[in-house]
Amino acid sequence: MNHLFIDTSTSYCSLNLNVKNELVYSKFWKSNNNHSEELYENFSETKNFLNEIEYVGVLLGPGGFNSIRIGISFAMSIILSKDIKIIGIPTHLVQAVDHIESKKNIISVINCGKNITSWAKFKNGLIDPTEIGIEEVNNFDGENYCGETKGYKENPRCYQKILKSADLLIEKVGFNNPEDILPIYSKKPSISKPKQAYKIFEDKGE
Repeated sequence: MNHLFIDTSTSYCSLNLNVKNELVYSKFWKSNNNHSEELYENFSETKNFLNEIEYVGVLLGPGGFNSIRIGISFAMSIILSKDIKIIGIPTHLVQAVDHIESKKNIISVINCGKNITSWAKFKNGLIDPTEIGIEEVNNFDGENYCGETKGYKENPRCYQKILKSADLLIEKVGFNNPEDILPIYSKKPSISKPKQAYKIFEDKGE
């Protein structure tokens, strides 16, 4: 099926368009904290194929709080305007998918900004992690880790890994409803304490 994959999980972003089993556009870039503008600029190169897209795949995170939402919002605007299908893909799954396929135990690592590192442990070929956590440092390195590890140099989420992950999810659970496309955060977003006027309702349980 013709598809467009969007990844703005972290500062390492990509946009991949496949039409008739041919990768007609593939862009990988390191964002300068300007995900929205950069994504639109790269997407403009794919507009001629927009009517041929049958589904959009978007990476859900963990990653940067704002960057994840930008990718999801962009994907939603496409699928709702064109009435096409969508699949949400966990970012840890993409990084670990080759190891999951070979049933090798692995820990996926993602840099989420503000010195926060998210990790997820995969075992026995399962697509859902058995353990997840966050750390304030990134000392993850070596053959037991994958993704945005301490010494990684290549694209941690290349097109083939995203495609393999999408195919796995479509086979096991099918496409998603738009309302089910929700970001996966490394931790709950920090929210300032409510002002006194709102605190009254909170105390009353309203």
